[in-house]
Amino acid sequence: MPTALITGATSGIGRDGAVRLGEQGWHVLVHGRDEAAGAETVARVEDAGGTAAFHGADFADLDAVRAFADTVREAVDGLDALCNNAGLAINDYRESEQGFELHFAVNHLAGYLLTHELVDLLADDGRVVTTTSVAHRNGDLDFEEIRGNGRTGVPGITGAKQLAPLRRLGQATGVTERTGLGGFALYSNSKLCNVLFTTELARRVRDDQRVNCFHPGIIPGSGVGRDLAFPGSLVWESLDLVPGVSDSVADGGAALATLAGDVDANGRYFNKERPARASPSARDEDTATRLWALSADLVGVDANWP
Repeated sequence: MPTALITGATSGIGRDGAVRLGEQGWHVLVHGRDEAAGAETVARVEDAGGTAAFHGADFADLDAVRAFADTVREAVDGLDALCNNAGLAINDYRESEQGFELHFAVNHLAGYLLTHELVDLLADDGRVVTTTSVAHRNGDLDFEEIRGNGRTGVPGITGAKQLAPLRRLGQATGVTERTGLGGFALYSNSKLCNVLFTTELARRVRDDQRVNCFHPGIIPGSGVGRDLAFPGSLVWESLDLVPGVSDSVADGGAALATLAGDVDANGRYFNKERPARASPSARDEDTATRLWALSADLVGVDANWP
């Protein structure tokens, strides 16, 4: 029976992907913060024909990530798929337990550290799948800000350097605050980190292992925007009402399950289940290597891994 760990599997894309793997006879380690929601995912996986167990952890705390990895090691002898799906999108500026901007901490550093801690459990033909977003195209990384302030850039609607005047205009006019999208730049930056992490890890894993990331679609029902402030939350949820704009949770879950299985691509960015081309900044190998080394330093591990 193949085994998968799916973070952020108590709702949305993660839950749907877990159930799909259950239908294929997988054992699924379900991660999240809500024990009751985790129990619901476990029940759905088992009803689908698989087996499952819930393990809770708050990824806003790197110590909790380390403890979670220890729990996984006690629970299973190996992993056929590690799915870094947990993530958040918020409007206001918040910091993690270790003082990192929360998007950067939860959406990137937690997955980076977890993969470091568990990569030796990965099967010879195992998969690492990371849920990113098309929003990575709106992102950029300020390495001085990361090093000095623990954040990838400054709050605003856009993180892209070439659109900095637009970000400043939005802040000066109050549009950013009124739309509830002040955190979108930092979210976009964290999603860019996901693609760069995939690029670098793919170069480092064993020959038969596969590392890929995917944009799951525009999915208001995924729950990723549950912490957005009004009116940004209203705009996000309203996308479901616009024909041809939004996708379904099932679209994202299907992509996650497919990439966790027998996909031969390595180091690729997918739009749902279709190979796609990431932004130029996401394909920059020097930036990927630099982010890798800095991330290792920030979480306290040797950068020479796996």
